[in-house]
Amino acid sequence: MPAPVVRLEIVRPGQPAQVVPIERTPFSIGSDATGDLVLDEPGIAPRHAQIVLLGGAYRLIPAAAGAGLVLDGATIPSSGRRLVQGSMIGFGSSCLALRFLVEGGRRIDREDRLSTLMDVARTITSSLKVDEVLERVIEGAVRFSGAERGYLFLKEGDRLVPWTRGQSDARGIEVSHSVAEEVARTGKPIYRDHLGDDEGRPVTASIVRLRLQAILCLPLAVRQDVIGVVYLDSRKPLPHHGPDLPWLEALAGLAAIAILNSRLVEERLVAERTLAIGQMARAIVHDLRSPLSSIRGLADLLLGRASDADPARPHLATIIAEADRLTQITGDLLQFSRDATVPLRAPARLADLVRNTLAPFEARLDKAAVRADLDLDEAASASVDAPRILRLLHNLVANALEAMPDGGTLALRCRRDNGHGVIEVGDNGCGMPEEVRRRIFEPFFSYGKKQGTGLGMAIVRKIVEEHGGAIRVDSAPGQGTLVVVTLPVAPAAP
Repeated sequence: MPAPVVRLEIVRPGQPAQVVPIERTPFSIGSDATGDLVLDEPGIAPRHAQIVLLGGAYRLIPAAAGAGLVLDGATIPSSGRRLVQGSMIGFGSSCLALRFLVEGGRRIDREDRLSTLMDVARTITSSLKVDEVLERVIEGAVRFSGAERGYLFLKEGDRLVPWTRGQSDARGIEVSHSVAEEVARTGKPIYRDHLGDDEGRPVTASIVRLRLQAILCLPLAVRQDVIGVVYLDSRKPLPHHGPDLPWLEALAGLAAIAILNSRLVEERLVAERTLAIGQMARAIVHDLRSPLSSIRGLADLLLGRASDADPARPHLATIIAEADRLTQITGDLLQFSRDATVPLRAPARLADLVRNTLAPFEARLDKAAVRADLDLDEAASASVDAPRILRLLHNLVANALEAMPDGGTLALRCRRDNGHGVIEVGDNGCGMPEEVRRRIFEPFFSYGKKQGTGLGMAIVRKIVEEHGGAIRVDSAPGQGTLVVVTLPVAPAAP
């Protein structure tokens, strides 16, 4: 294949363009008469810049400290920047500009980008861990597109939730959410460049605030199912015109499949581990229940016979309390380990279920200085196994109280929503970082509790799934937690 022809086009306002070939490197640019390209213009230093060929790529490097030098509107660092077809070189206050041109270079550039794409694809598919795949998707998309920033949003129900690479808070992520939501809704990519230059194209406040010049957003879709979006933006035009959207769409499709496969592998591992734990738990509980009942019964008998002055009374009370706690733990283990059952459903008012759950907590609420804030739609109902839903609500309320050790507000809501019954349990307590929120349904995972089995939320999700419902958890450090449970609706109870 013949070598590309590399040239510089000299652009002066009001004058015809001149073309200068670059036949060797280093290629010096400046006002010195001994340079390769002599520019006798105000503001041009004797040795202003040079173009060098490194590793098959041309780079523009400043040759004079403090001399104005920009490439495609961005200041050039001392290490220089790569030149691509059509790059515009500016010289500070000078009106002069140089356009970098490569004849035959487009094919070379596309071959280089194809090689990059294949490298990114291999990287994405080389891991089965979800977080590793997500991080590699972002890194690959930024690398391939030439964008300055990249974020990944995953769908949770109807919402887009930012994936934050293990950060504890996603509030610092500022993007054009309207673009990301449109891509998630339509499943079609969006590429917008030279933002603000076209008077006929609306520009949102976030685009103006972030001074964005280009936005590229791609759906992560498997068949017609959008599982998330890749969002890329830049404060300068992207280095490739119409940045090879078909290639990027192919990359996004491959990434979506890799994410889905990683999720399936992790879900299978969790299912296999849960099955093994359940079998072990049933065997342990079977052996523990009889001696626990004997210990508690004997301790209760001795406590009843002991006088008020007997020093053994507090120790016996401790034995009884601990036996009761172990009994509760064994109950949780059995609840978690038992096979999924078909709930015995009947129409039930959600408001009645909430009030019945709250009644046993009244003394604890007063002691903890927690105020119950109720907003109950008396007409909201669902087809549920009432004892199972009461267990679910008990776990959620207990978690909310533990999150407010210094008092606060417990918000309980029930409502109707588009053919479903919805129950919300919220608190204004300590909240959770994102990496904890993502793990709260894992069996035996506990956060911020001195005691507990780590099975409470796993049991909650199991009950919701048995009812064919859905559960969502919103939380952030210092902002409290909101749990939203959606259940199949039923006609209003008589």
